[in-house]
Amino acid sequence: MLYASDLITQYLPWYYLVQQSLRQFQLPHWVPDVYTHGYPLLAEGETGALSPINALILFLFPFTSAITLLYFAYAAIAISGTYIFLRRHQLTRISSLLGGLVFTLSGFMFSRYFQPSIIFTAALLPWGFLMVHSRFLPIIIYLQLTAGHLQIALISIIAYVLYSLKPKTILLVFLGLSLSAIQLLPAFKLYQLSDRRSWDPMVRFTYSLPPSHLVTYIFPQAFGISSPGDNLGFRQLGGAFCEFNLTIWTLPFLLSLLPLIFKRSRTVLILYGLWIIFLILSFGGYTPLYRILARLPQFPFRAPSRFLLIPTFAASTLAAFGFHHIFHRSRWQLLAFTAVLASMIWQSVSQLKDYFIFIAPAPISFTSLTTPLPILSAINPQAFVVKFHQGLIISLISLIILLWPSLKNIFRSSSPSSAS
Repeated sequence: MLYASDLITQYLPWYYLVQQSLRQFQLPHWVPDVYTHGYPLLAEGETGALSPINALILFLFPFTSAITLLYFAYAAIAISGTYIFLRRHQLTRISSLLGGLVFTLSGFMFSRYFQPSIIFTAALLPWGFLMVHSRFLPIIIYLQLTAGHLQIALISIIAYVLYSLKPKTILLVFLGLSLSAIQLLPAFKLYQLSDRRSWDPMVRFTYSLPPSHLVTYIFPQAFGISSPGDNLGFRQLGGAFCEFNLTIWTLPFLLSLLPLIFKRSRTVLILYGLWIIFLILSFGGYTPLYRILARLPQFPFRAPSRFLLIPTFAASTLAAFGFHHIFHRSRWQLLAFTAVLASMIWQSVSQLKDYFIFIAPAPISFTSLTTPLPILSAINPQAFVVKFHQGLIISLISLIILLWPSLKNIFRSSSPSSAS
């Protein structure tokens, strides 16, 4: 098992408590024995209590095995989603597999191992791009929101709309948000009662990516690294190593530039466009675009560097396109694949050899655990149950709308006239 920073002070206790609730066939609307006065764990969202993937694994397996399986399951989801997305665009199997591995082993995903809600939500992104015109997109959005990092899910949704540029996608997104009301309404209630509501608006600019950090596309070690939970050893101004880690490693980055030279399809041009747009957004306070957007009331984002998710996926898939253009008819394709993968592994091991912590720390009291949403005042625990039930009604209505074409066909096939 991995141990570091937020993983110890938040996620592992949360997942453990969620597992205990699920095995008692309950939902953790309110856990009375944590954070001194109790806490609405389900409303926290990042616990993944309403995620079918998280819930099934936590319910079926012993705790330490379940956590490990969660990481492997979402890695498989990220690789397979990218693979199928690229295969749909006529790339070879080996090129598509390379794209999936580049995305999954990217700096954005790899260095955030102690923030599982971020990487679990991000792992579903390729499936969202794959289903962007499909009735399955609302289900992907639900899985992302319950995985459960709201900001990463919203960034993904913006990318889906820009990638599609069709009104139908906006309707599917709305249906996906409605389907997720079972999670969103309790989470919004917690936000209203927490100190985050009164945060200084300047927090929206925290972890703005300095443009100078673009050099790490070529030289990943240019600014050093820091241990999870501190910034010591990281020489870039204004943030933490994991927040600014944009690398997809050197050879894949060079491959990602090759489609500019070869025949440029509509998909390739859109991917480059998404790369540029979201890279600019990740600069945060360094760019006028983000400063203008941050003036919007109830602006939902902080840590603008997290917009790097979309450039990471775009660059990873473009690397696969570049590899395909060079090697799809070459007998050296497998050798080239091995060389690129080996270079990624070598760079990641040399940079992150001391970054992963496998030794468990001393036990920590539940009452000393940190939480991103401290509650400002005493509240009625029942309020979160009410919001859950309201969300459940909206989610069920949305599910019926989503499934209605299939249900209509079932009713038709079972009617007496169709039987005759």
